[in-house]
Amino acid sequence: MTIENVMLTVSRVPELTLNTGTDWVAILSSAAAIVAVVVGSIYNANSFKKTIVSQERIAENNASFQKAQSKSEFLAKSRLDWVAIFREQVAHFLSLGHSVHNVSQYIVDTAWVVAGDTRKDFDKSKDLYEIRFSDYSDKLAKARLHFAQLELLLSPNDPNSSRLVSAMNDYIQAACKYEKIVDKGQEIVNITQEILRREWKKVKAMESL
Repeated sequence: MTIENVMLTVSRVPELTLNTGTDWVAILSSAAAIVAVVVGSIYNANSFKKTIVSQERIAENNASFQKAQSKSEFLAKSRLDWVAIFREQVAHFLSLGHSVHNVSQYIVDTAWVVAGDTRKDFDKSKDLYEIRFSDYSDKLAKARLHFAQLELLLSPNDPNSSRLVSAMNDYIQAACKYEKIVDKGQEIVNITQEILRREWKKVKAMESL
């Protein structure tokens, strides 16, 4: 048996190198990413908190503004109602004062109540006097009612209040005595207009708030 020589050629085995060093680039990259996430989260949280605080402040300011505006509107409406009532009361008082004046001529001067030729004539005059006196008393009572209501509406701190009360008193007294009342009535109107002008200014100031 022939043994042949076999030639085996083996290539050089490459050298294997084991690198056990630290990969700082990867670590630093990961750390930077983590820091970025944390910082971003903190920034977003602070931004969100600031937004919430800002919105709460805006809401509080709006609520305060609306509250103040509602109060101003309520006060303005109240003053408008006061103006309407006051003006109406003055008009009623003047009208009733004029009615008292018209009837008082028959109460102040009773010369028209005569005995007449017969008892029947006297009774007729007497009955007519009683009717007129009843009418006079009714109108005077109503005028004094409006007088009292106006006194309650007036402010004691307003100098025009005492002026108006005095003018109304002079007016109704003159009406009861059947004296001239035109000028006295005009004085009431003048003072009333001064008071109403002041109130209108207050209303406009409230509405502009």
